[in-house]
Amino acid sequence: MFKVHFQLKGEEYELVAGDLDLSHPYFVSIKELDLDYEEGFVVNPHLENTKKRFQNTDNIMIPLQNVALIESVPVREKKKKPEGGGPRVVPLRGLEETENKTPEA
Repeated sequence: MFKVHFQLKGEEYELVAGDLDLSHPYFVSIKELDLDYEEGFVVNPHLENTKKRFQNTDNIMIPLQNVALIESVPVREKKKKPEGGGPRVVPLRGLEETENKTPEA
């Protein structure tokens, strides 16, 4: 797996890919994009913009002069999604008790 840092139209991006093709003399071809590599509990607006920008992209060719850094990163296993495909919701204890109580006068 590779993390490629580059600029495109004045914005900086980081993409994680399974394969790179460096055989072209003027371009870096980024293949097998992994847009969920850096998932976490905190929402990163820059990462969300990157996902929106490249969500339907299979392969991207970037001019070599726009690439700032190529890193080798460890392969991560895909996280299993909760059954049913949706987000997992856990009710908070104690919330129901406070809603049912009437204020004392």
